[in-house]
Amino acid sequence: MGILPLAPRLNVAHAKGEPANQTRGGKVKIAVVQQASETGNVDKNQAKAHDFVRKALEKNPDIIVFHELMMAGYVKNARELAEPVDGPTTRAFQALLKESETLVLYGLAERAGEHCYSASTLVGRQGVVANYRKTHLWWKAGTDVRDETKYYSPGNELVTFDLKGHKCGIMICYDGKFPEMTRSYANLGCTMLFWPNNRPTSAHKEVQPLASANSMIMAVSNACGKNEAGHTCRGASNVTDKDGTLITEIWDQEGIIYAEVDPSDVLEHRSQNPWWRGQRPDLYHYV
Repeated sequence: MGILPLAPRLNVAHAKGEPANQTRGGKVKIAVVQQASETGNVDKNQAKAHDFVRKALEKNPDIIVFHELMMAGYVKNARELAEPVDGPTTRAFQALLKESETLVLYGLAERAGEHCYSASTLVGRQGVVANYRKTHLWWKAGTDVRDETKYYSPGNELVTFDLKGHKCGIMICYDGKFPEMTRSYANLGCTMLFWPNNRPTSAHKEVQPLASANSMIMAVSNACGKNEAGHTCRGASNVTDKDGTLITEIWDQEGIIYAEVDPSDVLEHRSQNPWWRGQRPDLYHYV
């Protein structure tokens, strides 16, 4: 079998334009929500999320980030509870944002034709800005509803969007276990990466090597409280700076953490980062 060079043929979707009237350039205010969601109770989870949005909006962030599958969680009737990307949950967030320039990124069980996806949907006052579908589905024998391959289809493209003139990317939970994801977004010129999770922890010790190796500002949201199996999720949602320094985090409780970050010098920092600058894609091959 021959060895083929790894060509830079990424499937990438970039959101067209930015939300109307959004101020370009400068620092970005991030609000990361850590929410305890009740498995399968979409109405209750949505109501709680709305309360968090209202509270966060008091501080006028540029983006509010929620965890993966925040509305339904991991359930056997995922397809029944799934919604179109522009369905009632998205429209409810849109209504909350009608007088704001803030964006909301939330975890949606998305229904699209015959397929169901674990998606992270970016919403503004004018509707859907971007939608990322999880590309790496977690599986393990005996994990039941956590075997995502039984309930969801994988997405097939990376998704980027602009926030105040800064290019951003999205990945979901298990995606981040593949360092190629963060590296690919860095190579696409992203300066911020948003990483919703739904698992026991998403601690800074996992985020630090990805952020520092790629000079990437990372905002990580995770669930807390009891999951569908009654196991405790500690959360550990955090915001990490481009050099891997922890800016803020939250453990073992619901709440919102805030961070003001400056992506304007990320690309310069990356150009001087030996762990990024030294890569040799001409040597990396598929077998």
